[in-house]
Amino acid sequence: MNDYGDPTLHILNREVLGAYGWPRFGGMFDIRREWRADVPLERGVYVFVAAGDERITYPVGESSIVYFGKAEGTRGLRQRVGYHRGKVGPHQGTGEAWERYPGHPAHEWILARGGFCLYSVAPDGYPEGRKYPASPKLLELELITAFQRLHRTRPVGNGTSA
Repeated sequence: MNDYGDPTLHILNREVLGAYGWPRFGGMFDIRREWRADVPLERGVYVFVAAGDERITYPVGESSIVYFGKAEGTRGLRQRVGYHRGKVGPHQGTGEAWERYPGHPAHEWILARGGFCLYSVAPDGYPEGRKYPASPKLLELELITAFQRLHRTRPVGNGTSA
Protein backbone atom coordinates (compact mmCIF):
# COMPACT_ATOMS: atom_id res chain seq x y z
CA MET A 1 0.00 0.00 0.00
CA ASN A 2 1.18 3.52 -0.66
CA ASP A 3 -0.01 6.89 0.54
CA TYR A 4 -0.07 8.51 -2.89
CA GLY A 5 -3.56 9.85 -3.55
CA ASP A 6 -3.99 9.51 -7.32
CA PRO A 7 -7.26 7.64 -8.06
CA THR A 8 -5.86 6.23 -11.33
CA LEU A 9 -2.90 4.75 -9.45
CA HIS A 10 -5.27 3.05 -7.00
CA ILE A 11 -7.32 1.59 -9.88
CA LEU A 12 -4.16 0.27 -11.57
CA ASN A 13 -2.91 -1.20 -8.29
CA ARG A 14 -6.13 -3.18 -7.99
CA GLU A 15 -7.03 -3.99 -11.60
CA VAL A 16 -3.59 -4.63 -13.09
CA LEU A 17 -1.02 -5.37 -10.38
CA GLY A 18 -3.51 -7.17 -8.15
CA ALA A 19 -4.97 -9.18 -11.03
CA TYR A 20 -1.52 -10.59 -11.82
CA GLY A 21 -0.56 -11.24 -8.21
CA TRP A 22 1.94 -8.37 -8.03
CA PRO A 23 2.29 -6.19 -4.91
CA ARG A 24 0.85 -2.68 -5.04
CA PHE A 25 3.14 0.18 -6.01
CA GLY A 26 5.15 1.24 -2.95
CA GLY A 27 8.61 2.34 -1.91
CA MET A 28 7.84 5.95 -2.83
CA PHE A 29 10.73 8.42 -2.94
CA ASP A 30 11.48 11.84 -4.45
CA ILE A 31 13.43 10.99 -7.57
CA ARG A 32 15.38 14.27 -7.73
CA ARG A 33 16.12 14.81 -4.05
CA GLU A 34 16.75 11.41 -2.54
CA TRP A 35 18.08 8.01 -3.40
CA ARG A 36 16.87 4.97 -1.55
CA ALA A 37 19.62 2.43 -1.17
CA ASP A 38 16.92 -0.19 -0.61
CA VAL A 39 15.53 0.04 -4.15
CA PRO A 40 15.48 -3.67 -5.05
CA LEU A 41 17.81 -5.43 -7.42
CA GLU A 42 14.92 -7.65 -8.52
CA ARG A 43 12.87 -7.37 -11.70
CA GLY A 44 9.78 -5.19 -11.56
CA VAL A 45 7.80 -2.22 -12.82
CA TYR A 46 7.87 1.39 -11.71
CA VAL A 47 5.85 4.55 -12.13
CA PHE A 48 6.84 8.22 -12.05
CA VAL A 49 4.24 10.58 -10.66
CA ALA A 50 4.21 14.36 -10.59
CA ALA A 51 5.23 16.16 -7.41
CA GLY A 52 2.72 17.27 -4.81
CA ASP A 53 -0.83 17.81 -5.98
CA GLU A 54 0.13 18.44 -9.61
CA ARG A 55 -2.14 16.70 -12.08
CA ILE A 56 -1.76 16.34 -15.83
CA THR A 57 -4.89 16.96 -17.89
CA TYR A 58 -5.50 14.06 -20.25
CA PRO A 59 -8.27 13.76 -22.90
CA VAL A 60 -10.42 12.12 -20.22
CA GLY A 61 -9.75 13.30 -16.67
CA GLU A 62 -6.55 14.08 -14.82
CA SER A 63 -3.77 12.05 -13.27
CA SER A 64 -0.38 12.62 -11.70
CA ILE A 65 1.07 9.63 -13.59
CA VAL A 66 3.92 10.65 -15.90
CA TYR A 67 5.51 7.33 -16.95
CA PHE A 68 5.47 3.55 -16.54
CA GLY A 69 8.74 1.62 -16.86
CA LYS A 70 10.07 -1.90 -16.45
CA ALA A 71 13.26 -3.40 -15.09
CA GLU A 72 14.41 -6.85 -16.15
CA GLY A 73 18.21 -6.91 -15.90
CA THR A 74 20.48 -8.38 -13.27
CA ARG A 75 20.48 -5.16 -11.22
CA GLY A 76 16.73 -4.73 -11.69
CA LEU A 77 14.82 -1.76 -10.41
CA ARG A 78 17.80 -0.11 -8.74
CA GLN A 79 19.75 0.14 -12.00
CA ARG A 80 16.81 1.12 -14.20
CA VAL A 81 15.52 3.87 -11.90
CA GLY A 82 19.12 4.99 -11.35
CA TYR A 83 19.46 5.57 -15.10
CA HIS A 84 16.55 7.99 -14.95
CA ARG A 85 18.05 9.79 -11.96
CA GLY A 86 21.21 10.48 -13.92
CA LYS A 87 23.50 8.06 -12.10
CA VAL A 88 26.56 7.34 -14.21
CA GLY A 89 26.66 3.77 -15.43
CA PRO A 90 27.72 1.60 -18.35
CA HIS A 91 25.74 1.72 -21.57
CA GLN A 92 24.17 -1.68 -22.18
CA GLY A 93 26.43 -3.96 -24.15
CA THR A 94 29.20 -1.45 -24.85
CA GLY A 95 30.68 -0.73 -21.43
CA GLU A 96 30.87 2.96 -22.36
CA ALA A 97 29.96 5.41 -19.60
CA TRP A 98 27.00 7.74 -20.00
CA GLU A 99 25.42 10.37 -17.79
CA ARG A 100 21.66 10.05 -18.15
CA TYR A 101 18.78 9.55 -20.59
CA PRO A 102 18.99 12.90 -22.44
CA GLY A 103 15.81 13.64 -24.28
CA HIS A 104 13.80 10.82 -22.68
CA PRO A 105 10.39 12.42 -21.98
CA ALA A 106 9.91 10.95 -18.50
CA HIS A 107 13.47 11.80 -17.48
CA GLU A 108 13.19 15.38 -18.71
CA TRP A 109 9.79 15.87 -17.04
CA ILE A 110 11.06 14.66 -13.67
CA LEU A 111 14.25 16.74 -13.88
CA ALA A 112 12.33 19.89 -14.77
CA ARG A 113 9.36 19.55 -12.41
CA GLY A 114 10.24 17.01 -9.77
CA GLY A 115 8.24 13.96 -8.87
CA PHE A 116 8.17 10.63 -7.17
CA CYS A 117 8.99 7.06 -8.09
CA LEU A 118 6.99 4.09 -6.85
CA TYR A 119 7.74 0.48 -7.76
CA SER A 120 6.47 -3.09 -7.59
CA VAL A 121 8.76 -6.13 -7.47
CA ALA A 122 7.88 -9.14 -9.65
CA PRO A 123 6.37 -11.95 -7.58
CA ASP A 124 7.80 -15.44 -7.44
CA GLY A 125 5.70 -18.38 -8.50
CA TYR A 126 2.01 -18.48 -9.25
CA PRO A 127 -0.25 -17.10 -6.49
CA GLU A 128 -3.37 -19.20 -5.90
CA GLY A 129 -6.35 -18.05 -7.94
CA ARG A 130 -4.41 -15.40 -9.87
CA LYS A 131 -3.58 -14.95 -13.53
CA TYR A 132 -0.14 -15.96 -14.69
CA PRO A 133 2.30 -13.42 -13.21
CA ALA A 134 3.30 -11.40 -16.23
CA SER A 135 6.88 -10.50 -17.00
CA PRO A 136 7.80 -6.87 -16.25
CA LYS A 137 7.68 -6.15 -19.99
CA LEU A 138 4.14 -7.51 -20.34
CA LEU A 139 2.98 -5.89 -17.11
CA GLU A 140 4.31 -2.49 -18.25
CA LEU A 141 2.23 -2.89 -21.42
CA GLU A 142 -0.84 -3.85 -19.34
CA LEU A 143 -0.39 -0.74 -17.17
CA ILE A 144 -0.09 1.53 -20.22
CA THR A 145 -3.11 -0.13 -21.87
CA ALA A 146 -5.24 0.23 -18.73
CA PHE A 147 -4.17 3.86 -18.34
CA GLN A 148 -5.09 4.46 -21.98
CA ARG A 149 -8.50 2.88 -21.43
CA LEU A 150 -9.13 5.27 -18.50
CA HIS A 151 -7.70 8.48 -20.04
CA ARG A 152 -7.83 7.83 -23.84
CA THR A 153 -4.07 8.34 -24.20
CA ARG A 154 -0.79 7.07 -22.77
CA PRO A 155 1.01 8.86 -19.93
CA VAL A 156 3.01 11.85 -21.22
CA GLY A 157 6.34 10.08 -20.65
CA ASN A 158 5.28 6.96 -22.55
CA GLY A 159 4.40 8.90 -25.71
CA THR A 160 1.03 9.77 -27.12
CA SER A 161 -1.43 7.61 -28.97
CA ALA A 162 -4.56 9.76 -29.34
